[in-house]
Amino acid sequence: MLKGNKGEWSEIYTFVYLLASGKLYAADKDLNINPDIYFPIIKIIREETAGQQYDYCTGPFIKIYLNGELVNEVSTEKFDEIRQVLFQKIPQGQRAFEIEEVEDFFNSINCTKLKANSSQKQDITIKIHDINTGFSPICGFSIKSYIGSNPTLVNAGTNTNFVYYIKDCNDETMDAVNNIDTRTKINDRMEYLSGYEFIPANYYYSEQFKENLEFIDTIMPKFLSYLVLYSYKFNLKNSADIIAKMRELNPLAFSNLNMYDYKYKKFLCAMALGMTPEKDWEGKEDASGGYIVVKKDGDVVCYHIYNREEFEQYLFDYTFFDRASTSRHGFMYVYKENEDYKISLNLQIRFR
Repeated sequence: MLKGNKGEWSEIYTFVYLLASGKLYAADKDLNINPDIYFPIIKIIREETAGQQYDYCTGPFIKIYLNGELVNEVSTEKFDEIRQVLFQKIPQGQRAFEIEEVEDFFNSINCTKLKANSSQKQDITIKIHDINTGFSPICGFSIKSYIGSNPTLVNAGTNTNFVYYIKDCNDETMDAVNNIDTRTKINDRMEYLSGYEFIPANYYYSEQFKENLEFIDTIMPKFLSYLVLYSYKFNLKNSADIIAKMRELNPLAFSNLNMYDYKYKKFLCAMALGMTPEKDWEGKEDASGGYIVVKKDGDVVCYHIYNREEFEQYLFDYTFFDRASTSRHGFMYVYKENEDYKISLNLQIRFR
């Protein structure tokens, strides 16, 4: 039986939606469909088992080929029926779940897995017709879905913790902060430390994440350290508000304050299209086609290379810094190391 969470089911939802519609529409910066920009879909390519490539070719009937040989034909109407079932059932699911009503259908079209290879950002591979150039490239897209709960852009983990020195701290303050265990302990601990100066450390929990960030910009690790700090220190969550505070205080002494907006958008874009904190990354965008978004109303839209500026603005406007579990990810407590007092703050970015 196919089994997965809402995000994984949304990937297969995107698969049947696009085959049923035969087109992938672009979106503006607010996720509205742009009817003037779309990409006709020639086929969707899946390879669940090494050496076995299935091509799902669009038309009145979806023709399914295994390594170039026709093995099945299914009407687009049937794909749309399954899309409607998925749209109804996915929001009702809890954790990892099955949808019995669609099991026979996916077996019949040789889909036995919901999720693509997790080592890559691309979730679906599509051969599109590019009406701008006349070419028909094969493109990988990353998928994010608003069906159910809002998706994350940067998942929390110990590798997304940032370390700070607390200037002029002492044992009494350290103990007092760590003993705060209220429901709002993150805000309460930061409030207790409001009179202290935080200095980003050169040490990072994840040297891999630091190196990945340096591929975007050598100043990016320090840049992000201040972003995370200001989010906690001033209790700011929306990306735009944190960048506004960066522009106001200018901790990196930029001569042109627009650098804060520019660099942050490049970071968001890198996270969306290729980079993960824990894996080696050298600037390659796995999701070469761009980004596909499944909207709450079930529509599927994309940001492609031609509307990259709108994509970056969408990421900027619709992301916020979320708060993860302090115990699970080991942050938000003061500790002493070689007579220095330190604290770790965690980065998690979610779509709103």
